[in-house]
Amino acid sequence: MNNESLDLNKQRILIVGQQWQAQALIELFKTKHPNWHIDLQASLQESNKSNPTRSTKRLQLICWIQQDPLASNALNEELKQWGLREPGTPLILIINNSKNYQQDLLLKLKVDGLLEQPSLAEISEAMELVLKGGRVFRINQEENLNNTRAYNNQKTPYNQGLGCILLNSGLMQVEREINRILQCIATERGSGLFTFVMYGRLRELRMARKILHFIWGGSSENVQIENHESKENLHIWLPQRGGINLLGQLQLNLANSCKDLVADESNQLLALEALLPERRQNLFECLLNEFKILVEKISLEKTNMESSVVDLWLNQQLLLRQRALLQLVGPYTQMPKEGSLVRLADTLLQTSNLQDEDPDLCSLYPILMALIDGKPLLINGQLMAPDQPYALLHLQTLLSNWLLRSAERIAKEVLEACSGWPELRRTMLPAKFLPTRELDRLRNRLNSIERWQSLFVRPVAIYESKRTLYTIRAGKWCSQVLIEPRDHELKTLSWWQQAITILLEARDALAPQLEILINRIGTLMVLLLTRVLGRAIGLIGRGIMQGLGKGIQNSALSGDKL
Repeated sequence: MNNESLDLNKQRILIVGQQWQAQALIELFKTKHPNWHIDLQASLQESNKSNPTRSTKRLQLICWIQQDPLASNALNEELKQWGLREPGTPLILIINNSKNYQQDLLLKLKVDGLLEQPSLAEISEAMELVLKGGRVFRINQEENLNNTRAYNNQKTPYNQGLGCILLNSGLMQVEREINRILQCIATERGSGLFTFVMYGRLRELRMARKILHFIWGGSSENVQIENHESKENLHIWLPQRGGINLLGQLQLNLANSCKDLVADESNQLLALEALLPERRQNLFECLLNEFKILVEKISLEKTNMESSVVDLWLNQQLLLRQRALLQLVGPYTQMPKEGSLVRLADTLLQTSNLQDEDPDLCSLYPILMALIDGKPLLINGQLMAPDQPYALLHLQTLLSNWLLRSAERIAKEVLEACSGWPELRRTMLPAKFLPTRELDRLRNRLNSIERWQSLFVRPVAIYESKRTLYTIRAGKWCSQVLIEPRDHELKTLSWWQQAITILLEARDALAPQLEILINRIGTLMVLLLTRVLGRAIGLIGRGIMQGLGKGIQNSALSGDKL
């Protein structure tokens, strides 16, 4: 009876795997976790067969050590059977190599822990965390950001039109040339003139790609910039699940990603790229801290106020950006301006315009509801809990987009202030932007890009239901396109922007008719060339040949007579 009571107080853990692996874990847990009762799958089955009437005790944890990789369907089916056999019991899956499975499959597995080639100590820590209600996820993730292989791996359908064939062919050539130039820049350390020429060629190729999408249709453009394949470790460590507990994990992941963050070659966030690296890093940290403070404040005020979460969030955006700018420069920092010392923070706040919202910023309502109320996320038509790895990465993508766009907005105001404040340039900008000409050139380029985005790129993206998201991956910021309905934004466009969408609609409406007309004209030309002109040429040739034959016969007869 005493033994039974002692067994009831112990946490029962089932280990599924090879005998030697289970024995190694048992030896480790004997001294480190004496209150754990380890069961092996074989011994548990034998005890159930020998004594079927014995009351089975509930398992607290299942640790499945996978020796040989299974097929994707077999792995999902096995996990489903474990869920039916031990409902509500958390499960940790240990694999040898994540390359045997697709990334989306691993992220969507219904497990509480996933480890790739862990040590005994890491297995022990993960089991402790899962037993306390947490979640752990550690794999070596390979990210393929729809680079050039996305075009090369696409299977060309037989029934595609001429425009699609020309589009795919042109994109493959452009992407191949872009990758060759990027590899040349990375491997060869040439002079400044060589680098300048190569980057100029990159800008020409990117413009050619945009023209191809505009002429032949941009439906297949999924990623705006090219990215190299990158490998980085994906670690998710959640001591507690759901709600505000995810905020710390997101902040930690983004803070680690922002360390030594550099710009890519796309030149999409020029204001951020112009800041000093330490200033840029400080700006990211300030925004992340303000985001955390604001989310925690909204979670407290939501229970005491009748306002919605979105209203509370929008009302605090101006204050959030002002506080981030204040922390960036320091609240008590003084700097000379026009012969007198002024407080830097007060001067920047007075001259900066941080009220307007970014029209291309996606709604943060899913993030807020997931972090505050722990509500599930709708991703690709599926509802997922926010603490699942796939949903957590989706939250991280949306939050990184907000972080980069907000930082770009503040950086633009800093550049505007630097244009009339030479002393401020030395503390905010690198040496290449200290000359007035270089800084004005950058500001003019920013204004031109902003006007082009507002007049043409944004209405086209809204009409095509596309939204550009900026993400942080492999130490660089990059962009990707999110497909989502934006019909409500079409009504808010100006007359010129609506005219752009009408032109696109007219092009889509006239394109099939023009294609039919070209095909009919081509068929008519083939008919004229083969049936009419070809037969006429054939008849003329036959007459000539017959005439030549008769002339030869007449000459032969005349010779015989002689």
